[in-house]
Amino acid sequence: MQDSPHVARRPLLTGWREGAEARQHTDRKGIPLVRLSEAGAWPQALAPKSLSGFGDKAVTHVISPDIPRAHPDIQPGEPIPRILARIVAELRSNRLRFPRYRLTALLVEQLAETHGSEEHARRVLREADRNWGWGVDTASTGAEHVPFPINLLLRLVPGFLHDLRLSGRVPGLGGRFRWLRRALSQDDRAAPGVPALLAGLDPDDDKRVSRLLLRAFMDDLSRQYRRSPSHVRGAAHVFYPLLLLNEHGDELVELMAERRADLDRFDPVVVVSYTADAVQIEDDEEPLWTLIRWRRELVTADDAATWGQVLRNPLAISAPPLPSDLSRYDVADRTWVPPARVAPWWSSWVAITLFWMALAGAVGAYAGQTAAWHRNACATGLWTPWSESGRQLAGTECVGVAEPDYLFAPGNAEMRQVQAVLQQENERAARLSEGSDRPYVTIVYLAALTSSDNDTLAAAREGLAGVAIAQKRQNGAAGPSEPLVRILLANAGGRMQHGSRIARLLLRYQDGQAPIVGVVGLDQSRQETVAAIQELGKAGLPMVASTLSADRLVNESPFYFQVAPQNSRQAWMAAAFAGSLAAKGEVARRARVYYSHDETDYYAANLKSRVVANLRESRFAVEAHRFTPIGLAKPGAGDRSEDPYAGDPRDAGVSACGFDGLVYFAGRGIPDFAEFVKGVADKCASSPPVILGGDDVTRYVADVRVRSAVGGIGYYYESFAVAPSKCGQPQRHDFYAELFATFPFECEEPGPGRTLDGHAALSYDATETMITAIRRLGGMRHRVPVNSYTVWRQLGTLYTADPTGHAIEGATGALDFGASSPRQYPLDKAVLILHVKGAERPTQIGACGNITGATDDELFPWCDSIPERYR
Repeated sequence: MQDSPHVARRPLLTGWREGAEARQHTDRKGIPLVRLSEAGAWPQALAPKSLSGFGDKAVTHVISPDIPRAHPDIQPGEPIPRILARIVAELRSNRLRFPRYRLTALLVEQLAETHGSEEHARRVLREADRNWGWGVDTASTGAEHVPFPINLLLRLVPGFLHDLRLSGRVPGLGGRFRWLRRALSQDDRAAPGVPALLAGLDPDDDKRVSRLLLRAFMDDLSRQYRRSPSHVRGAAHVFYPLLLLNEHGDELVELMAERRADLDRFDPVVVVSYTADAVQIEDDEEPLWTLIRWRRELVTADDAATWGQVLRNPLAISAPPLPSDLSRYDVADRTWVPPARVAPWWSSWVAITLFWMALAGAVGAYAGQTAAWHRNACATGLWTPWSESGRQLAGTECVGVAEPDYLFAPGNAEMRQVQAVLQQENERAARLSEGSDRPYVTIVYLAALTSSDNDTLAAAREGLAGVAIAQKRQNGAAGPSEPLVRILLANAGGRMQHGSRIARLLLRYQDGQAPIVGVVGLDQSRQETVAAIQELGKAGLPMVASTLSADRLVNESPFYFQVAPQNSRQAWMAAAFAGSLAAKGEVARRARVYYSHDETDYYAANLKSRVVANLRESRFAVEAHRFTPIGLAKPGAGDRSEDPYAGDPRDAGVSACGFDGLVYFAGRGIPDFAEFVKGVADKCASSPPVILGGDDVTRYVADVRVRSAVGGIGYYYESFAVAPSKCGQPQRHDFYAELFATFPFECEEPGPGRTLDGHAALSYDATETMITAIRRLGGMRHRVPVNSYTVWRQLGTLYTADPTGHAIEGATGALDFGASSPRQYPLDKAVLILHVKGAERPTQIGACGNITGATDDELFPWCDSIPERYR
């Protein structure tokens, strides 16, 4: 005898017996009722107290042993709520859950307190909702430790949301309370909230309370027997529960029969009750076979109407005494079942276990891939297979391409402020481009934006600040030919060692809306920088370098331009300045040039050779000393250089002490010059030599916090930037006024802000040069499409002799790319000599070059004697 249309799972390797091919009915509803007359010992056979045996005999499974069953011992006059409580207690041991019933029963126990008081009802509901209540209390406690606006929100919002939840009126928020509102209001959608309905429930209305509890019990069962992949637990339940009620459970049976009047309800439970009234069987068929036949009619009905007709008439039979041999009725053999539905394969424990294992494996693999993505691609957020971060971890540095909202460099407040302005301008350009005919383009700022030397990268921040001001000024301009500019940041590593890789990567970042039309910045004239210039030139991307000055760079690609003068001009200036110092008796007519012994550093090698040559032309006795840069290996057995070896930069500084001529430093400002100065301070702080550094020393000067660590050593250095006035004073170029207004920290002296290093102004000039070429394309009579090739063509027209060309009045001086023919570096570009000591503000000693508004006092008297080849 099976009690429901559901049966246990079919064994994988076992065939079904007779009836296995019968139609399966999976949408039957209602409550099947069976009435036993003269039940005798049958209740004990259907629901034995012990599964191991009853009486002196082993248990015979007249119904499936997997059927959840409850056999409460109902006493005369016992109320329905108490009967349901015992039924739930017995069924809960069969992996059945009753959350709605538990909530309803808890509230029914306190009806006397809540009746007529909506406030008491709300308090009881809050106590019943333990998880949310805990969250509200925790939020209120935590509010004491946060600022006032957040404090106010934490005190008001969680409680307000909890009251909305308790009302049961908000979809997706109420959960069980939305069900409770429907149950209390008999499914009235216009009913008030749960607290008001609960306050209106009369505890003396036994019928209504009983119906409410029965509805909670039945609705809990129906939810657990839903069969879908989202209700795997319900799909695993293949037998309806069996309620075996004695002759004192008539009142509960009547309520169930009343509920069964609506056959559209899904009530997965079978009720067997018995009574002392005798029932006359019309035929001589054995009562147990009558029950089995009724069961088969129930599960094999051809349509819902036939099934409903069988269900409307509860089966009433007289149960005879138990046969002496029940084995013929034993259904413990799971391969013998009436035709019925089988549990789906995905509800088996094996399938569920495999599912959770696969899910855990997938989550673990995804988490691992996300972690690897963060680690290897310097990415943030969750990994998405269809996207790339554009970045990659190379050693300890993150290199690649990113929007300005990503911080390549070691974080500090000033760098974040600069990149925040760049990102705001990118968003502004995108917004203004919608529905506009103005050219919308992308310019890439490629530079060394990280460092493995733990410096604060003040020079890198200065370069970004200059780009930000150029972008901000341009996006704020009006006119149909004024381009809208988007900036992408590209980091090639602290020594530009990944420059060629980043150049190739840029080819994949072409944007149809804002195409990449050029590259500005670049950094450090090294071997990899040259490789990057060549790769960018092959791709047809024009470049305007801001600080590069090695002589050979203009020969690497016709697409390359620079706003800084060449090392040849810088070297001539150094020799002329050394001659002026010797003429005043400040140095002997001797010079020692310390240079970086790094074969990949074209800047240092080129500057050293040009300075040595120009000093000798000026009749100086010159000797060149080499040192090993920080982070590189010392010369090996294959070293063939004849120049004396001074060790590391600090040792080189020590060796410079006592030299009465000019000490010229042709190396990197950070970290090498920083260590060189420390070596001088270690040995001869009271009488240091006269030191002149190349333009890369401005990287060291740029960070006042770094150079202030050695406060007793003064030195000269060359720069390509025109010296601005202090904040609040009239400026030579309006670039500085906008720089100070946009980034107030630039005015702090001493502080983290700009000194006279020139990197901000040079980056501004490089970006403005690129923007000027783009602007001229839109201003032509026949408007020319803006792309990398047309922009490159316009860069070649920025010289004064061409009637259609013109020079640019830059922040570092005039930018004129030729007098009679275009060339790739500016004509007569400014070179300045400055002096600094510790954290003091650098002092401009003099300058030569095309500097707008410069007075005779600011220029060296020998500027007119610069040979034409160095102009």
